[in-house]
Amino acid sequence: MHIKKVDLHRFKRYKSNSIELKDQLSLVVGGNNSGKSSILQALAAWQFCKTLIEIEKGSEGLLQSKGKSGVGLGIVDFTPLQVPSLAHLWTNLKTSKATESDGYTLKIKVYWDIAPNVERYLEMGMSLANDRLFIKSTDTNLSKAEFINEDGSYIVGSIPTIAYLPPFAGITDREARLTPAMRDRLIGQGLSGGVIRNVLFDFYDRNRQARTSLKNGKSKIKSSDLATLRASDPWEIITATMQRTFGTDIKIIPFNERYHSYLKVECVKGVVHGNGLFKKYLGYNSRDLMVEGQGFLQWLSVFALTLSPEINVILLDEPDAHLNATLQKDLLQVLEKISTEQNKQILMATHSPELIRLHDHEYILAVTDNSTKYLSESDGRIDVLAGIGSNHTKTIHSLIEHKRILILEGSSDLRFLQTLARSAKVEWPSNVIPWFWTGSASERFKLFRQLKKEIPGLKGISIRDRDDEADATVGSDLVDKNFTNSDADFTALKWRRRHIENYLLCKAAIARISNRDISEVEDFFKSKHALAVPDDTTPSDVIPAIRDARGKEIMTKGNSIKSDFGVTRDDIAKNLNSDEIAEDIRLFLDKLNKLSE
Repeated sequence: MHIKKVDLHRFKRYKSNSIELKDQLSLVVGGNNSGKSSILQALAAWQFCKTLIEIEKGSEGLLQSKGKSGVGLGIVDFTPLQVPSLAHLWTNLKTSKATESDGYTLKIKVYWDIAPNVERYLEMGMSLANDRLFIKSTDTNLSKAEFINEDGSYIVGSIPTIAYLPPFAGITDREARLTPAMRDRLIGQGLSGGVIRNVLFDFYDRNRQARTSLKNGKSKIKSSDLATLRASDPWEIITATMQRTFGTDIKIIPFNERYHSYLKVECVKGVVHGNGLFKKYLGYNSRDLMVEGQGFLQWLSVFALTLSPEINVILLDEPDAHLNATLQKDLLQVLEKISTEQNKQILMATHSPELIRLHDHEYILAVTDNSTKYLSESDGRIDVLAGIGSNHTKTIHSLIEHKRILILEGSSDLRFLQTLARSAKVEWPSNVIPWFWTGSASERFKLFRQLKKEIPGLKGISIRDRDDEADATVGSDLVDKNFTNSDADFTALKWRRRHIENYLLCKAAIARISNRDISEVEDFFKSKHALAVPDDTTPSDVIPAIRDARGKEIMTKGNSIKSDFGVTRDDIAKNLNSDEIAEDIRLFLDKLNKLSE
């Protein structure tokens, strides 16, 4: 049950707009104050109105009847979104009648299909009088038989059910056990953060029941049945995802209503082994999920709601806000899979260049002052990204001032290069503005060209890892030979080594930082990675084995420098002597300073 269209009449920025929506996962993108969050908030308000009417007047309250009165409430009871006053729901704060005959001057109308080519709609109207909000169903083509059973109960799935997760939605530390009806009520009222523990408890209970049924009196579940369960069951998916992504397992503490007032969910740290089994760290004490980081809690909230079988449509307002580029990519991939495999419609508002770059352009809903429509061409992503910045980001304002840009893969690369500059005793130019974009040189050039249209005189450098491209695609000048440049103001560079981490494979530095003998470092490289590292790794034309090594993995994965010596990439960068800085790094810093002139 997905929403195909929403008509907005006098809701916030939308005076009179019709917005068509697609199934599966859509990214809603645009500059600050462009109206992207307002689309999500309108749908959240529609769900709230529907929920409130059902609570106060029963499901039949959604049907139209002459003389029907609305449900009244004050601002403290309007929970789906925060506004300083109820008048802020209206376009330009104008709540009085214009062309409306019924006094309900703000209207949100949602359309969906109950069968192929069988469309239904339900419009919620709002009126404001004496600081009191009145809500009622102002237009619908629903019939009672389509969504109300003979016993008066609601027919599940006849009308879309929406869950809204606003930015920084909090998880409470004291969450009581709620009935399904009460939980649905809170979700419908926009209080999704207050039911996460309940959702997890329900997932867990259903999973226990499913496992018991699949065992059917036997000691273990058949392998094929277990594989199906792990791929489709919400509890299996969410626990496996959090174990793999955060190294954290979720532990449900049994709840007995005779003794317990609040639900308790704890987290355990550990590692997932090659067989897929999670093993907690020895001596690690479990702790309440409230103490976990924002990124973890953000993921948990998103997946708890997205996987809930009772919810058809999920509205996520910038869930990537606390996530680094890698976690943003992981989040997008998992949500794409869930939306496809579990038939969920997800609308996700974001500013993330990483997500915009990765997602199918046909499912990017671009919101501007003049239009709201899905992109028709792949290059439209560049226009969208430039548009986001040109209106509101500090980055664009800095670019306008300095007209110098450095395009990097991520913020960690910026931090790393600035550290190396200090070790090399080279000043990092303050007037070169970083921009993070993981795409190819050609994609970066398109971005640069779009930005240059708005910032005449802009000059830039792009630097990225060589990754799996051939060694011959870059020489000692670091210029990317795979890219033909048509603009003298843009230089596409590429590290001569596979990964930027390859410039840290310095035996002397690792031994010095870890207080170990250099022979131990040599043995590590030989026995664990089949590398004979030379004493001097600074030359640009260092042996191919060093240029082609998988530096990222050597630094952090499996038998790594981090695990064997307790040394991180940043530790090495900070402690390299000036004469241990690679020639390629020095050449890049020289080009960067020339750009700043």
